[in-house]
Amino acid sequence: MKSSGTLNVTTPTDREIAMTRVFNAPRRLVFEAFTRPELLKRWLLGPPGWSMVACEVALKVGDRYRYVWRHANGNEMGIGGVLREIVVPERIVATERFDQSWYPGEALVTNVLVEQGGKTTLTLTVRYESREVRDIALKSPMEKGVAASYDRLAEIVENTDGKKRDLVVTRVFHAPIERVWKAWTDPEQVMQWWGPDHFTSPSAEIDFREGGTSLVCMRAPKKFGGQDMYSTWAYKKIVPMESIEYIHNLADKDGNKTDPGKLGMPPDFPRDQRNLVTFKAVGDNKTEMTVTEYDWTVGQMLELAETGLNQCLDKMAASLAKA
Repeated sequence: MKSSGTLNVTTPTDREIAMTRVFNAPRRLVFEAFTRPELLKRWLLGPPGWSMVACEVALKVGDRYRYVWRHANGNEMGIGGVLREIVVPERIVATERFDQSWYPGEALVTNVLVEQGGKTTLTLTVRYESREVRDIALKSPMEKGVAASYDRLAEIVENTDGKKRDLVVTRVFHAPIERVWKAWTDPEQVMQWWGPDHFTSPSAEIDFREGGTSLVCMRAPKKFGGQDMYSTWAYKKIVPMESIEYIHNLADKDGNKTDPGKLGMPPDFPRDQRNLVTFKAVGDNKTEMTVTEYDWTVGQMLELAETGLNQCLDKMAASLAKA
């Protein structure tokens, strides 16, 4: 067994390399870092000097993923494959082939996550087509690159209590950028998606201009009390078809900013929270949209906010599919 810092490397069979590291973080956080593009771009970089310029994840069996890295010297490296198995938050299995292969053929990569006592043991196993190919990989700088990536991953997922974190969610919609933009600017469109599952939006007063403020309402289902909850979006900067920057606050029905604590929210619920929505056409009438909500306190409220945002975007995708 070799050791690179906290990374342990073994050869369980004559065709496999296994790399194991323990992270001081729950399995859920480590798994998320493998499935969210905005997190992958922060840690899956290998040695210093590389950045990830393309990140397409696969979340359903049979889907293809693709990553492209660019070095400071301008060189690029691409990799892709097919997702073979995914068990949230325990296991991810996918094929792997580099655009310019530094080893012959295709490999099968398995990530297994086991949690015990609040810590997660991550085991990455790569199975090559032959022992000879495995030995080529063993002699390569792969171990050093994985160790550097895992150090970055540890910085993201470990020791997060009381810390701030931006909530970032990226989606690709099967709709042209004009329609996705309209989902944020047209009141009838906003009402189709604002609010998590089982919530509705009975009203959206949109004043879409720099300096303007929109007032949007979500209504809880009867089993949760049926109350109306209002939010304001105060627009700071708008770049048509590119980005929307606004400040979010909870409000009353007249649009007056309200103390979150008086609405039953925890003390760390953000006020005057900066939000940024960016739009990018990615071909074939598809649009990549990224929503960033800045400076959440890491904890349960952030987890609920992330779930709610994803459910909103699920509703947006369904709405765009109908149009």
